[in-house]
Amino acid sequence: MEELKLNLKPLIKKLEVSTKKGFTGILTGSYKSMFKGKGLDFEGYRTYNVSDDASMIDWKATLRSQDLLVKILVDERNVNVIFLVDVSSSMSFASVEKLKNEYAAELVASMSFAAIRAGDSVGLIMFTDRIVKLLPPTMGNKQYFMIIKALSDPKLYDGQFDFIKITKDLINSVRKGAIVIIVSDFIGLNKDWEKYLKAISEKFEVIGIMVRDPRDYEIPGDVGQVIISDPYSEKEILIDSAAIKKEYESAVKEQVKHIKETFINSKSEFLELRTDKPFLNDIIKFFLMRHKRKR
Repeated sequence: MEELKLNLKPLIKKLEVSTKKGFTGILTGSYKSMFKGKGLDFEGYRTYNVSDDASMIDWKATLRSQDLLVKILVDERNVNVIFLVDVSSSMSFASVEKLKNEYAAELVASMSFAAIRAGDSVGLIMFTDRIVKLLPPTMGNKQYFMIIKALSDPKLYDGQFDFIKITKDLINSVRKGAIVIIVSDFIGLNKDWEKYLKAISEKFEVIGIMVRDPRDYEIPGDVGQVIISDPYSEKEILIDSAAIKKEYESAVKEQVKHIKETFINSKSEFLELRTDKPFLNDIIKFFLMRHKRKR
């Protein structure tokens, strides 16, 4: 890729200004809620008061002491969050203002900002059919700008796509217990990819974020015959858009449904985003809904 049109510098400035106004506090607060209860260690007991969450009452300890007791939980350690970002050739496509990889980069930049502000360690793995950039998880502003620098480098983009190989690399290179957020269009998945997703879901807490362009879902039926290209090779094919429109859109619908169900069946989370719609509200809504489900 020769050029990547990322709007990251204005985005960073906007995030920093918004933090002062409380706007990004919503994002960070939602992020914290998403992982509430993670990294907490039991310290002891104290007497229950009316402002406490009743779910924290320890009934066994209460029966022993004849006094209503709640658990005291303290931060054990920060969370390790790994962004696993697909930078393969299928992500270098747009029928709207932003390429999928530009949209994904701004998404990861925003979520990294929230995670670092929340005090977590953040890492980045950019991948095609191999790991093209690896930033081990760590804390602080320096790490955030290292992530921005990597996401902004056009030399790290384009290539083949091999989900299975990357899951194997992930298992070997990242410690158990991390939160792994996979950002991809999930186009070009290998046969039997499902069992490898299940394998990483047993070792990590996995969240899949699908980023797709409107043309990934539907094609116009009034453009006649057009030539389309395979993003992973030089192969081209002539199609009649009207003739295949219905079949194409039906196949895509089934594919997306299968991907979503595979994540859910693997006890992982899944969020679907479109590049023609801003992601911020959907991300915040996702965080809050996930927190409610986990309560």
